[in-house]
Amino acid sequence: MAQVKFFANYNQLHSFPHPQKSSKFLPKYFRNCPQQTTDDPQSGTVKRCVPFLDALTNGFIIPLWAECRVVATNGDINIQFPHNLAMPESVSTHDYDQIRDHPLCESKYGKMPLKWVNPWGIETPKGYSCLITSPLNHMETKFKILDGIVDTDSYYNQINFPFIWTGEDGDFTFPKGMPLVQVIPF
Repeated sequence: MAQVKFFANYNQLHSFPHPQKSSKFLPKYFRNCPQQTTDDPQSGTVKRCVPFLDALTNGFIIPLWAECRVVATNGDINIQFPHNLAMPESVSTHDYDQIRDHPLCESKYGKMPLKWVNPWGIETPKGYSCLITSPLNHMETKFKILDGIVDTDSYYNQINFPFIWTGEDGDFTFPKGMPLVQVIPF
């Protein structure tokens, strides 16, 4: 795997959960899953499926840097981070015209593209880029990260993560350290 470096420019960086190898963020359902469902060797589960495991553990996870509260009500979304967070902004918006008529646009929140304003930049050796996507096989249902490939061998800024809210109405809290995106260098 390519040498990947994560960097940030915030004074309280030590208080943010740092990106780590994806294998450190195995979801609870996977950790609790048995190797097989019965004594029959043919009853293997995804825990014995190499392609599933490779997708789950490939690359790195950038975790959510602070607890986040999302209040979604009647097509309006309010996203709150702690007031004392070292970052001036943790979420922003995109103009719907940038992704007009996408497959989720008719959902309740589909015309409100948002983006996580990520504190981390990524640096890779010459010739390497990174796929940025929702954590594979984590099956998050509240939001969908818009996948992207970034030329991290020449782009030296923080990389923000556009997303669409796919959850229902309600009051939700996402914990600090929750897997937010998967970074797969290639």
